[in-house]
Amino acid sequence: MELLIYVVLFILNIPIYKWIFRRIFDDVDDLKQSVKYSFTPDIISLFRRRFWKDQFGELKLSVFYFCCLLIFVIECVVVAKVIGVITQ
Repeated sequence: MELLIYVVLFILNIPIYKWIFRRIFDDVDDLKQSVKYSFTPDIISLFRRRFWKDQFGELKLSVFYFCCLLIFVIECVVVAKVIGVITQ
């Protein structure tokens, strides 16, 4: 039952994830660049003279993940407490 609730919460949050995406990334290509930067070792970025651009791209991706995960966890905690109150 809990798994079903988590899946429903994830699906209902998709518009919120899209809103966060639009605030952090310019477009899908910006997301692709950030993913590419996150898989590129820092030493290679340094030799290509893209170290700070690489770091900023990784930061944007990390902030996006963190925001989406934080929203999901907070909602799961709230839903669990509401269900706990209802079932008492």
